[in-house]
Amino acid sequence: MNIAISKEIDRCKQLGLKGVLATIISVEGSTYQKAGTKCFLAEDGKLTGLLSGGCVENDIIEHGKQIIDSGETKCLQYDLRDNGDELWGLGVGCNGSMEIFLEPYHSSGHDPNSKVIEKMYAVTNPHVVTTIVDANDSTLIGEKWIVSSKSFKEENVSSLFSKKNLQVEEGKKLGLVSDGKMKLFIEEVAPPPALIIFGAGPDAVPLVQAVKQIGWHVTVIDHRPGFVTEENFPLADQLICSPPGTMANVVLNENTFTVIMSHHFLQDQMVLKHLLKTNVPYIGLLGPKKRAVQLLESILTMKSVQQLRMDRIHSPIGLNIGAKTPEEIAFSIVSELIAVYRHASAAHLKDTEKGLRLKGERDLLYQM
Repeated sequence: MNIAISKEIDRCKQLGLKGVLATIISVEGSTYQKAGTKCFLAEDGKLTGLLSGGCVENDIIEHGKQIIDSGETKCLQYDLRDNGDELWGLGVGCNGSMEIFLEPYHSSGHDPNSKVIEKMYAVTNPHVVTTIVDANDSTLIGEKWIVSSKSFKEENVSSLFSKKNLQVEEGKKLGLVSDGKMKLFIEEVAPPPALIIFGAGPDAVPLVQAVKQIGWHVTVIDHRPGFVTEENFPLADQLICSPPGTMANVVLNENTFTVIMSHHFLQDQMVLKHLLKTNVPYIGLLGPKKRAVQLLESILTMKSVQQLRMDRIHSPIGLNIGAKTPEEIAFSIVSELIAVYRHASAAHLKDTEKGLRLKGERDLLYQM
């Protein structure tokens, strides 16, 4: 979920401004962004988010102005697979096409679809949002509704949509679907990941700054009152001073990532022992491997590696980018957090199947 767009919708609601939410609903070939990516145009002209490298945004703004005035929806098609070297004189050089759905947002609170837009940006658990983006009955276009991800997974998809008198292809989960009479865009929205940092030393300061840049919710916990302060961590969403030997009462679930960096051995060991009992997907341990082994020695006498799901432990923490300074180390950690959250390999993009391949001195194999 885009935190910047969420804040922008809140701003528009407070100021009574209209807006337009633009969503990529389908792509073909190579595009800058993927299906589900959004941007938001406010009535006062502010654009939040990017759907391309800047090549379609100006056009979206012009269409958005019309939608703000008319209150109607619109689907736009952009084919960037130009055989020539120029697209609109910009030389975009992309090799794909995308379909973008634009829908009005009214901050007055009277429009039911606008209420769903607000709700989808206020979810605290993963949900599935379905939007009618085209239909024989034009009055249905723009209608949207939300179901919990759990219901979406557990209940037969066709039966969910039959409640709306819709027939949807069996087995279809997310993306763009059509039954001939209407076209639906189905997407999952989720709250931003949460990072809990156990330790409020000076090396935690650049980590908080870096993580807030990607829009995550950040909590800093420490047993030293003089360390865990707003002066040290003005960007943190939550600061907790927890007495030594105690575990703060915080939410620890599959959307919570954790970093242990208090530099206090017994405190770190207590926190690690507690985290291993939870289902958090990431436990980062600052420091060398030797220290991590020492922290785990007493814990491993009680349960096996498999029972503890030790693969969640990252020690040393971060990706190997040669980081030296606290700021570089922070970006190394953030890069690893993103890779784990996105289930990515963290490989060089040039080494992936989409990377540039060189064959001989003159021939280029450009694989999209």
